[in-house]
Amino acid sequence: MNNVKRSNGTLLGVAAALLLSGCNGGGGASIPGGPGQVGGKQAYVQIELLSRPAVKEVFEEFVDHQVTNAAEPYNDPTLQGQIVSFTDALRPPNAQVGSDYGKALASVLYPNVYLVNLASTSKASYLGYETNGATGGTFGGRDINDDVVDISLGALFGNTLSKLGLQPEDNEENNCLSSDNVAQAPSQSKTATFPYLPVPH
Repeated sequence: MNNVKRSNGTLLGVAAALLLSGCNGGGGASIPGGPGQVGGKQAYVQIELLSRPAVKEVFEEFVDHQVTNAAEPYNDPTLQGQIVSFTDALRPPNAQVGSDYGKALASVLYPNVYLVNLASTSKASYLGYETNGATGGTFGGRDINDDVVDISLGALFGNTLSKLGLQPEDNEENNCLSSDNVAQAPSQSKTATFPYLPVPH
């Protein structure tokens, strides 16, 4: 596990706090929600945790978003349970086929961070680490061309988990909701050179 790194919305909060503290001489305490002093050291407050697209937005009740924003991503008191309960309401556990879709999906989408395996030499692939390379590579993270919303919707409403061998087929797919039906335009494809992003248009 030493090679596995987590990335989440905390980094954005830290970067913003550093920028703001530089603007006011480093005091920081005068910035609401910004950095302050704890034990003589600079401390930062996480103001938003938003990592994987569509996870909080789909599964978590809005009144609990602030709870998640202030929680460690791997010790969240609401999100994991709400992934299970939301999914079980749509796709109840089925003992006959051995499926527990909510539990399986929570094991993939929680914690709400991008996991990467720095020992892997394969390409970046959304949910690649969590599914042992079933989505294209074991490195994890996300590739610029990964359609993460479609992958997430397919996991919830489609047959993505059964295709990956993570869950038996339960025949409870909803094909109308398993994709956002928005294709990537060729002009949005990544380039061959750093920073790999297409020219803005």
